[in-house]
Amino acid sequence: MKKFLVLFSLIGMAACFLMTTGCQRSSDEVWNDSQSAGRHVARGVNTLGGKHGESRQVRSSSDFTGDRNDDFVSLDNDSKNQNIHSSDEALPQPKEGPGELGSRIPGIEGFRDPQQDAKLAPIFQRIGFEYNSSLIKGDENFTILHKIAEYLKKNNTTYIFVEGHCDKRGPAAYNLALGANRANAIRTLLAKEGVDSEHVFTISYGKERPIADGDTEDAYRQNRRAQFRIYDQR
Repeated sequence: MKKFLVLFSLIGMAACFLMTTGCQRSSDEVWNDSQSAGRHVARGVNTLGGKHGESRQVRSSSDFTGDRNDDFVSLDNDSKNQNIHSSDEALPQPKEGPGELGSRIPGIEGFRDPQQDAKLAPIFQRIGFEYNSSLIKGDENFTILHKIAEYLKKNNTTYIFVEGHCDKRGPAAYNLALGANRANAIRTLLAKEGVDSEHVFTISYGKERPIADGDTEDAYRQNRRAQFRIYDQR
């Protein structure tokens, strides 16, 4: 009986030790978590009531400078760059598909490469992506997309195809999906810039159409891209 009581006491002491060392948290940690939870609950209540946060266009990393609220958390150095993801907004596809019977817009074969036009080549430049990502990042990319948006808004009879491309690594089906995400991310951002989304079509070629051969990082970088084709309806 005594042995049983001693064993029971030892088990109880071990359990208390594990609970106090493994689960105990400081009052500051508990307070910070409570504050964060309270803010997010309040946001959910406001959203249900029809109140939404302010949205704005983003073209460069400088758009992120200035005052930040206390909910901003810097995850790493890369998070300081601007990011636009294809799932930011689920834009419906154009009502009139190119090349469809009775459509005023031809299929992609009727669109031309703007890189073959000296006036359009500086505007419709390629957009680069990081490995396995559909995030649009970097001031250079945002500057290009801003120029494209301005051109399309001034030329409302122009339609474009956004082509999504990938490097050679990974399965073909996966890269087709990734290429589609890249093209749709650009379509989303152009719509945020005021471009009529009915004038922007997307297509993915996955890894089928590389522009650089080889297994080097430079070749991979060149092939992770989106590029454009345009059609002028006159």
